Formats: sequence, structure tokens, C-alpha cells
Amino acid sequence: VLRARHGQELTLFNGDGWMYRASLTGISGAQAQLAISGRHPRSTGSPLAIQVFLPLTRGERWDWSLQKAVELGVRRIQPVACRHGVVQLSEARGEKRLARWRDIVIAACEQSGSTTIPELAPPVALETAWAGVRGAAFVLDPDAAQRFTDLGHPGPEITLLSGPEGGLAAEEVAAAQAHGFRSLRMGPRILRAETAAIAAIAVTQALWGDL
Repeated sequence: VLRARHGQELTLFNGDGWMYRASLTGISGAQAQLAISGRHPRSTGSPLAIQVFLPLTRGERWDWSLQKAVELGVRRIQPVACRHGVVQLSEARGEKRLARWRDIVIAACEQSGSTTIPELAPPVALETAWAGVRGAAFVLDPDAAQRFTDLGHPGPEITLLSGPEGGLAAEEVAAAQAHGFRSLRMGPRILRAETAAIAAIAVTQALWGDL
């Protein structure tokens, strides 16, 4: 981390799709004064609006999943607590925790040069998340017959669901299918919880998005 100097030129964003040119004019305690000299549009949003039902995982694994989902251009992140997950919903709730997650999202936008900030919803139990499904919906299931490459273009919006460390329970997969999810497999190997979700996002962006 480089210490900013008076007069240093900076690039700012606030999530509105524009980049702002600015210079540092002063520092007072934890606050900085900036002079904005111009702006230009920079569209970084994917044509594929991806919502991911991201299973809650422990510690740094969750932080990593959150970062990579943002870097890959998801539109909305819905944290979900699943039956076989290590992290329970009661552990994940709380405004301080959600504020920390939002900081991770913003930092990932800064790192990746994204000018749009994805929506981060409060965590919910998976069984209460079905009402938030958007567009074509897919659940990762190692027993599924179809793969992403077997599909045609699903449309402008999709929702992805993957499992936690212990995988999705059979009842959860059945409930997902009852709510319109199609089961898809991610190859012959079993992926870790944090790998599966990010791999699925990357695949959908490569097939139908902007990768």
C-alpha cells in the first residue's frame, strides 16, 4: 500500500458506471479532501445478469468466494445457509458481519476495476430463498446427466446454486428442482464448495457473458 501524497491523481468510482478523475487536496484525520476534475463512462457490467445463491462457508474460504464472484461480474449475491453447511444462519447474521462483507465486495470492485457494485443480500436459509430466483435457474449436482455445454443460451438472467462443504441434501436438490432449477454437473470430479460456485460463474460468463 502506497501512502497518498498531496496533489496525487486518483481514480474514483461510486457504482454508477462512471470513472472519476480526482486529485488529493488535503487530509484531515481519517478523511481525505479530493477535487474532481472530470469523469468518463466505463461499462463493466456483464450482459448476463448472474445471481448466485452462495453457500455460507467458514472464514477465509467465504471471503475468497465473495471476492471471486465479484471479480467475475455477478449481479447479485444471496448468501444461503444449507442443511449440511458448517456455518449456521445464526452465525452469519448481524449488521457488523454484513458490513464487513460489503467492504470485501467494494474492495473486489476496486481491485478488478469494476464500476458497478453487485447487490449483496442478507443471509437467509436456503428454504426461504426460492422466492428470489431470477431467470433460468441451475443447481450444481454431481449426479446430474447434463452439463453447461449441453445447454442453449438461457436468456439474459440466470440464478446459480451450489452446495456447502457437505454438499446439498437430497431434499434441497429436490426442492430446487421443484422451484424450476435444472440440475447440472461440473465434470467427473467433486469440487470443493468454494471452487464449485466460482467455476460455475466462470463457465456461464464464458458461454453467455463477457469472458
